[in-house]
Amino acid sequence: MTIYREIVKDMDAVVYMRIRDLAETTYCSTASIQRFCQKFDCSGWAEFKTKLRMYNNQSNHRGQLPNDIDGGEITRSIAACEDGQYQQAIDRAAHLLYEHSQVVWVGFGTSRIVADYGAVTYSNSVNMSFAVTAPSTHPQIDYPEAVYKSMCVVICSVSGENRVVVGYMNELLKHGVPIIAITNSANSTIARLSTVALAYYVTPQDLDGANLTSQTPAIYIIEKMTRRAMMLARPENVRQLEDNTSYQ
Repeated sequence: MTIYREIVKDMDAVVYMRIRDLAETTYCSTASIQRFCQKFDCSGWAEFKTKLRMYNNQSNHRGQLPNDIDGGEITRSIAACEDGQYQQAIDRAAHLLYEHSQVVWVGFGTSRIVADYGAVTYSNSVNMSFAVTAPSTHPQIDYPEAVYKSMCVVICSVSGENRVVVGYMNELLKHGVPIIAITNSANSTIARLSTVALAYYVTPQDLDGANLTSQTPAIYIIEKMTRRAMMLARPENVRQLEDNTSYQ
């Protein structure tokens, strides 16, 4: 309760605290704070702070039109992708892409544009791929097992809870297809079911049911992952790209 009371007392300040700062303020161990965060379905203090910041933003702007894009929040979300563990996850995703000849990008609603972008970017730099932007009109059929073994699927979803996409995903999982999830929540259904989850954290925004959440971090993750896959598939082109850049 001490941790909870301290957070509720000044949420605006807590979102900028390090875990050691909160531990000193509450006279609790960092391990106790980590366990507290896990009770809120957060992997640790960093994710809890991000969700708390998102909650604050939503509370402060409830009933108002979505505000301007928060450049600072997007910058922090992208910077979090440079963390060592996150880089390892991107490397695992890149290897999955490289090891499979059939790469499918899935997106629904506003995420269909992100899926389209991923398919075009990957096709231009690594290998042919395509996007499924209306999963409900692309029913699963029984492909030969060789097709499933050659397939890797990237699912783009802000909430990570879209029922149509989850249903499409479950059919693929029955055949052991590896799935990479790019979503705004590491604890969403899609992230938890995926082989590799690449989560970003920005404040969800909607207007009359239309999702206006920024997709900028998702685009960054796609480009980062695709470049890594290109380094595996076409290392000579990477060297050429670096040489060309050095002359600019």
